[in-house]
Amino acid sequence: MTKLKYILGVIIVLCLMALAIITGYSLAFRKLIYPRIKIAGIEVTGTNKEEALRLVSTYFETKPNQVVLMAEGKEVANLNSIKVEWDDLWAVDQALGIGRSGNILTKISEQVKTLVNGAEITVPVRLDRTELRDLIEELADKEDQQPVWPKLVREGKEVKVILGKNGVEIKKDDLTTEVLAKLALPGRHEIKLPEMIVDTSINSKTVAVAMAALNKWGDKKLTLRFRDYQKTLSFDEIMTLFGLTNETIDVIHFETMVNTIRPAIEVEPRDAVFIFENNKVNEFKPEVIGATIDIPNFKEKLAEALLAGEEKELEIPTILTYPKIRTGDINNLGIKELIGSGKSTFFHSIPGRVFNVNLAASRVNWTLVAPGEEFSFVNAVGDISKATGYQTAYIISAGRTVLGDGGGVCQVSTTTFRAALDAGLPITERKAHAYRVGYYEQDSPPGIDATVYYPTADLKFLNDTGNYILIQEEVDTKKLAMKVNIYGTSDGRKSSLSAPRISNQSAPPPTMYIDDPTLPLGTTKQVDWSAWGAKVVFDYKVVRNGESIYEKTFVSNYQPWQAIYLKGTGDLAAR
Repeated sequence: MTKLKYILGVIIVLCLMALAIITGYSLAFRKLIYPRIKIAGIEVTGTNKEEALRLVSTYFETKPNQVVLMAEGKEVANLNSIKVEWDDLWAVDQALGIGRSGNILTKISEQVKTLVNGAEITVPVRLDRTELRDLIEELADKEDQQPVWPKLVREGKEVKVILGKNGVEIKKDDLTTEVLAKLALPGRHEIKLPEMIVDTSINSKTVAVAMAALNKWGDKKLTLRFRDYQKTLSFDEIMTLFGLTNETIDVIHFETMVNTIRPAIEVEPRDAVFIFENNKVNEFKPEVIGATIDIPNFKEKLAEALLAGEEKELEIPTILTYPKIRTGDINNLGIKELIGSGKSTFFHSIPGRVFNVNLAASRVNWTLVAPGEEFSFVNAVGDISKATGYQTAYIISAGRTVLGDGGGVCQVSTTTFRAALDAGLPITERKAHAYRVGYYEQDSPPGIDATVYYPTADLKFLNDTGNYILIQEEVDTKKLAMKVNIYGTSDGRKSSLSAPRISNQSAPPPTMYIDDPTLPLGTTKQVDWSAWGAKVVFDYKVVRNGESIYEKTFVSNYQPWQAIYLKGTGDLAAR
């Protein structure tokens, strides 16, 4: 019993000692970074947030980042031309957070693990990924050594094999990964270009199979066919299609042949287009069934034909894509007349905004909405970014008017919203802009606008007409005006909007001036425009045969918006 008490006493003492050590450790580093934590290789143990931020920033300034790409011991490129920004603050916050999240056991576990193994925080970098990709592509084009592939040649009646020569290819994905890792560190870093040997060795078994098949061909022909198109391959063309390495088909000559025949075979699907005259639909242009070459299937069937050595016609396998709207469907779809229309103007828009309005409208144009289906503007317009063709124009983001991809798309969503209202369709989702935008009040009372921003804001309405509806969008880039028409079958419904009720008006905040060292001293540049705040309410009512079938009140709370000017100080930015 005495021995048990002794053991328990020792355990309690040890626990108290451990608790005292842990408590003291936590108190000692209460607002400091725990030991053995580094940011970009820089030791920041025992520093507070301000000290760590200053230490990291100073280190990057005194040892500026420089990434040099090397090949065969020589510098072949550097990344000095790419503008890189480092998020020091994020890295410091991450360092401070180590050992401070979760329950008490999780915190202690992380603290002990860090003390034993250390922790390394990588500083996030911001750069133009497209510029980096282009630089690496250009470098690869210069440094790659193209392979010379083995080939079959005919000398008289005899077919011979000409051996190839191995090539060298830069591993671009590996290089990009290593470059991004080194850009996050201060100082000079040399990266040896990662290379891969392109093996051109022949496969004796594959060559023997090719030779045996060619002996069968002689003067026979192989004809490729699709619909009205046909291409007859000569013996020499057939010979080049045989693979000599590990595949029956030579990849390069196959791709060359496919690229040659593709324009005559492949076509995008196109919906039947209708022109409306006197609010009635007439056939305008028939649909086109899309076709793309089924590459894996084509490659397999071509290999079978080549090995057979028999004269034949080979149907080129394709994947067909059928359009949503077909000429014969006009009566079935119920698209007979104009049921709603909306319009807007966008005078004084910058060229990028005009371009984006036209592009977004073209992508929503001819959208078909089935009976009972909910239309989503975000889904109809697709991705809005530089990658999908949009230009830079002003958008509302994070409480500011800033330049961004796709500025002007909301002109299209607003006009579509007005057309849906005129058609008497139930609006299931709509969000007003953060502030009153002048474009949407050029030819309309305030409050009849709809902003879209994936994934937080969308314009949606329901097609409850019992028939398909077709959305037609027209933009006049010279008159800076657009119109949206919705066609379907009228069920006699009529819509009306009340006059907007404006209340809670508030003046814009005082103009703000922000020092900008990138602008020359004494110059100013306006980056945001003032607007009065207000609450705008209007009622939407839809009636049919004298009976109300849908009512909704739309409320828009517009913030007062201040004008913001950048004021040049003439100083150079630190980084």
